[in-house]
Amino acid sequence: MRLALVIAEYLRTLKERNELDRLLPDLLVEMGYVPVARPQTGNRQFGVDIAARGINPDTGQAELLLLVIKQKDIGRAEWDGGDQAIRPSLNEIFDVYLKSHVEAEDIDKPVRIAVVTNGELKQTIQAGWSGYVNDQKDRALIEFWGLDKLSTLIERHLLDEHIFHDEDRRDLRRALALAGDVEYDQRDLHRLMLRTLGLTPEGVPDGSSKSRKDLLKALRVVNFAAHAFASWALGDGDGRQGLRAIERALLWSWHRVRAFDGWDSDQDMNHALGSVWQGYLTVGRHYFEKLQAHCYVEDGLLGYASDSAELSLVAFEQIGMLASIGLTHVLSVAGDDEDQVAQHKNADTVAAALASLISSNGICNSPCFDRHSQDIVLGMLLLVLTGRADIAKCWLQTLIRNIDYAFKAKRYVPIDSDSIDDLADIGGWHSGQTADKLMKTSWMIAVLAGWCAVLGLGESYRALRQGLVQDYPETCAQLWHPDKQIHEHLYFHAAHFSSGASEAPIRLPEDMAQWLAHMRVIVESEQGKECLQTMGCKVGLPAIDLIACRHFGTPVAPAFWYRLVLTT
Repeated sequence: MRLALVIAEYLRTLKERNELDRLLPDLLVEMGYVPVARPQTGNRQFGVDIAARGINPDTGQAELLLLVIKQKDIGRAEWDGGDQAIRPSLNEIFDVYLKSHVEAEDIDKPVRIAVVTNGELKQTIQAGWSGYVNDQKDRALIEFWGLDKLSTLIERHLLDEHIFHDEDRRDLRRALALAGDVEYDQRDLHRLMLRTLGLTPEGVPDGSSKSRKDLLKALRVVNFAAHAFASWALGDGDGRQGLRAIERALLWSWHRVRAFDGWDSDQDMNHALGSVWQGYLTVGRHYFEKLQAHCYVEDGLLGYASDSAELSLVAFEQIGMLASIGLTHVLSVAGDDEDQVAQHKNADTVAAALASLISSNGICNSPCFDRHSQDIVLGMLLLVLTGRADIAKCWLQTLIRNIDYAFKAKRYVPIDSDSIDDLADIGGWHSGQTADKLMKTSWMIAVLAGWCAVLGLGESYRALRQGLVQDYPETCAQLWHPDKQIHEHLYFHAAHFSSGASEAPIRLPEDMAQWLAHMRVIVESEQGKECLQTMGCKVGLPAIDLIACRHFGTPVAPAFWYRLVLTT
């Protein structure tokens, strides 16, 4: 598979707004141009989507480059079929933009206008296009950058041989070939990311010299490779693979930039990180759009698993993924009122789908792994923060009823293991009873008790406490709290194995109010405030910390969700 083909297929999937127009500024920077105007939603642009100044590679002269961005093939309707067509946009550039919006230092420079699309120029308008370009040649040079031109420019400038070596190309080809395989662990893509970012498998810089410019380019390459893989995976029908790939690119990019001195005040570095974040939002939206309709089908998950254990895995993975996507909108700090309204609407749409998924699939009440407590925390957060506390209460009551029974019967217990083999052999999910060694510890019990206190479910709390004290006292309820070292681990791997401390054994007080008071003490403690010092929280994107927890299996810091629900 040639890289040019990979690029072309990826470009075909991009939409004009928030996808194609976010790739092009990075490409222009690598071509030596300096963007002076970027795409802005809601503002009149008078035909111009992106403006940049630089040196024309053919003439060697300084020029003003103006991009007009469209999507897919250009036919008669796209050329001259209304106000949003290309010809009216070009006319507006000549009639308005060039007369009133060009900065002083660019006034005397030659102008080059490129109509950019991820399609082709159809033969039906070739004559009209050529005539228009010829008529305007004294005012500006007009070019068409279609799929072939864009693919060539990206391969030459964004993925050139200096950073995208043959080994990287081979890894990307292997990853793309396996994108539709649900069992694929993405190891080829991960190797490419680590090598490009200059990280060892342990997550520390590998000692290679990586200048600011090299790191900026590495971020763009990792974003591109992950986005290409995600597009391929979505096309092959396994959107889960695509979402996990773009999550890994996002998290490892943030982890790598954290080690770069002065990243927080570097505008270009923040823009590059923002592009990776936008890539996640884009893939997350596509994933949700593919899953949304299935959330409203009674027992709609049944076709995705062969037995109850596998079905539980699928269900809680979807709960976590949907909740993560919704929380990116709930916890957004987007500025103006219009953005806030849009974010609230998006969050509400995802939360409604999550609520329907839970109510339509009984398996959503029976987690098979103790680590599914993280997915439950995320799901509860989205429901509560979008005004669905009643639905959260109903779900919590059913979860506690089922889990309490499971521990008592030693069957269908959310086991303290990540092994699917343990579920089948000694987990009590297929036959027999759960082995005692898989019931020794539990995050789940303390998490559910905390949500009982938040939502005021005294009866459910008492049932859970009674079970822990009388029926399964050998189970050690526990929680994990981060410390200052969390920053070194959160965005690279499971942080709880390398940082923080456990609160164990937890003995739930008889009075639920006492447990709630204990939660408030945790929030106000120095250790509790540590979770606000992460890179994500400092830049106003706390949702990325939740994505990291779910992606790597790190427990969500109790103080983080305690604070959100107790102080909101």
